[in-house]
Amino acid sequence: MAEKRQAGSDGKGIALAMSATLAAALILGLVSVWLNIERVDKAYELRRMERELDEKLALAAKLEVERDNLLSPLRLRRLAEKYGFGPASQGQIRKPHEGAPLKTPE
Repeated sequence: MAEKRQAGSDGKGIALAMSATLAAALILGLVSVWLNIERVDKAYELRRMERELDEKLALAAKLEVERDNLLSPLRLRRLAEKYGFGPASQGQIRKPHEGAPLKTPE
């Protein structure tokens, strides 16, 4: 009878160990799937951010070229001739003294 009791408790112990192992395997599987989904989401987000960065860098390069074109001495000279501007004559340029307060027109 003692052997039957011990065999029964061995069976319960094995069943408990199997169910604990199965639960652990299920939890590890779910965690693995969740981590894979998160990894894929992060990869998509990284691609989106890289594409956005490339677009902004391209725009910055285009704007720099446009600024250089607008500020080129040749273009400014042609615009000055078109609108009748020339070099400033004596007395047209005023330099404020350092530390002097700015006067605002009233």
